[in-house]
Amino acid sequence: MPREVRIDHGMGSIVLGWKSSEDGLFLRIRGQTQDVRVVCLCSRSHWIVRENFSGDGASLVLTCHHCGNRGTFLMEGVSLPAP
Repeated sequence: MPREVRIDHGMGSIVLGWKSSEDGLFLRIRGQTQDVRVVCLCSRSHWIVRENFSGDGASLVLTCHHCGNRGTFLMEGVSLPAP
């Protein structure tokens, strides 16, 4: 069973990568040895995911598919895809 982190407890973590599957959203977080599964305050784990790129860097914006709760994580080591 993967480690789970609630969206409100994971804020401030630096994301190195992410993957989505039928089991939920999994983040590779700096300092963690294994991927963590993100769980919403409503106990669901299905997310609408957006990557934002700006002059300040990249961020991962999550919106719970069930209740609409949101969270934002800074991303490290990613760049804007080539056109």
